[in-house]
Amino acid sequence: MAQIVSTGLQVYGQIKKGRAEKRQYNEQAAQARLQGRSQAIAYKQQAADVLRRMNENMSTIVARAAAGGIDPLSGSAQTLQNYTRKEGVREYNTSLDNAQLALGMADYQASIYKKAGRTAMTMAYINAAGTVATDIARSSQTGFKALSLGG
Repeated sequence: MAQIVSTGLQVYGQIKKGRAEKRQYNEQAAQARLQGRSQAIAYKQQAADVLRRMNENMSTIVARAAAGGIDPLSGSAQTLQNYTRKEGVREYNTSLDNAQLALGMADYQASIYKKAGRTAMTMAYINAAGTVATDIARSSQTGFKALSLGG
């Protein structure tokens, strides 16, 4: 009887441990997604800052050209504005790409954690089944028939 109780407790403990590991991996997956969203927000803010600085630079170019008596919409002033716009758009797009990459990597990491959780649960069941099988084999070798499934 003690062997049956011992086996039952081992099986219960193995399954409970597997559930706890799965829960822990699920929490890590949620944390990875949250971290990815946080990084994406930071990159989107960076993109907005790039646009703000680009507009400030273009305004400065126009104002200085006009103050110097130069047509701000042609020649060197226009060339500087075009360059500023081109670089600003490039930095803006890079920031948005980084935001998408952060989200994608977070989802990828979360999927790894989720799979690890499922694997932990599967292994808990396999280990529990192995414990039962081992104890049945051990009891049949010692002549104890209480764990025999054959009746």
